[in-house]
Amino acid sequence: MTAALGPAMRSRPFHRIGLAAEHLSPENPDGSEVRVALAPAAVSALVRHGCAVAVERGAGEAMGLSDALYTAAGATVETRDALYRDKDLVIKLKGPAHHDLARMDPGSTLFCMAHPLSIPERVEVANACGVNIVAMELIRECPEVLTDSYVRSRLAMRDLLAAVRGHAAGDLSVALIGFSDDAFGGLQYAARRRPRSLRVLRSRPAAPATVTVGFGELEEAAARIAAARVAAYRDRRPPRPYGRRRIHCLHETGRAGARFGIDLALRNGHGPQAPDDLRVCLLGYGNVAFGALDECVRHGVREIDVLTKRATRRPHLLRYLRSSDLVINGAEQPPAVRGTRYLVTDDDLRSVLRPGTVVVDLVGGCATNRTAVEPIVESTHPSRPCVVRHGVYLASVWGWPLLGFARESAERYSRQITDVLLADERLIDGLAGATAGILRALVAGPALGLRPSSQPMALSATL
Repeated sequence: MTAALGPAMRSRPFHRIGLAAEHLSPENPDGSEVRVALAPAAVSALVRHGCAVAVERGAGEAMGLSDALYTAAGATVETRDALYRDKDLVIKLKGPAHHDLARMDPGSTLFCMAHPLSIPERVEVANACGVNIVAMELIRECPEVLTDSYVRSRLAMRDLLAAVRGHAAGDLSVALIGFSDDAFGGLQYAARRRPRSLRVLRSRPAAPATVTVGFGELEEAAARIAAARVAAYRDRRPPRPYGRRRIHCLHETGRAGARFGIDLALRNGHGPQAPDDLRVCLLGYGNVAFGALDECVRHGVREIDVLTKRATRRPHLLRYLRSSDLVINGAEQPPAVRGTRYLVTDDDLRSVLRPGTVVVDLVGGCATNRTAVEPIVESTHPSRPCVVRHGVYLASVWGWPLLGFARESAERYSRQITDVLLADERLIDGLAGATAGILRALVAGPALGLRPSSQPMALSATL
């Protein structure tokens, strides 16, 4: 049981900051994780704020960020042993090895991707040592933030679907042509209307679907929506208490997983020889699935079936699984049904999926925190990204962006972490006045007493 925080410790802002390097750990057993949580520019921002920042020797080396760049930003360079001691806050991308965590001072705080459901031992060690853990992956917008571009895209899609006369939304088969970064809201609106089918095509089909929408057409419709209508939309729909993750690289995760799956499906010698021959089905339509969709279109995949809740019900789902060369799971299920409800089952490997089919899981998990793909119990790692069972290739890499997007994802993480520390959430001011979004992500340590009893701990399985 953890001891209560004293008044001085509760009110103390974070001043002595340590930036740790990645080493072998429960989440990094093969040493493939080499990214660093903060770039030199982020360290410089912390130093200007008045923080004393120490960086572990060689922390950014694999990203081309030398110790000299960090010292030029105002940091000191320390050994691994020293880095975890005498710090108020230690920042690390993935959770550290348990013996590193045990080096930290009681009452100090670790800020990392903690994954408490997947690695509960880390929480046990932290509680025993009196160390607080704030899990980066569990911090969410508080309240939800919907950008103007997202709202306009949703409204534009609603207008375009409403213009199809004589059909209820659930009777429509919708085809979206091309891809646009600003079309996320429109895609989600179409998916949530539970159409008969939802496809993303590289070009317009010879035999049009019931309604065919080009992403360019959607952007034009969105541009015509007046600011007053966007404001009215917000007035009618108050933001939810919590929105999407604040620290993530879900788009890069989706792109990396889809790229790996496409390349594997083409080189395994079981069928398609070119991207436009691939049959791809995508389970889910959230941020990580949108990244996978982006990569499929970039690669020249001719047709992607986006499976909504309606399409993932059996026997509808079986039809897609039987005909697909590549199945990409981007659907993250609620914690209550993980391990009891699956979209792709063990039986599907034997009797539904054809030999040579590639199944890519973008969500990830482990034996204590299952994904929607039953055959995948433990996530793989970049050094051995896939396994084969019954002739089906299964991949669920812990750290997908390492396969092609390491630098981009590290830069995104650095910007987002800096924002959480110094901007909206002001985590740098300490845990005493932390926002509700931060307190939901507090998963271990004596500061747990700061979280109101009505405030649940956030839960997530996403990599």
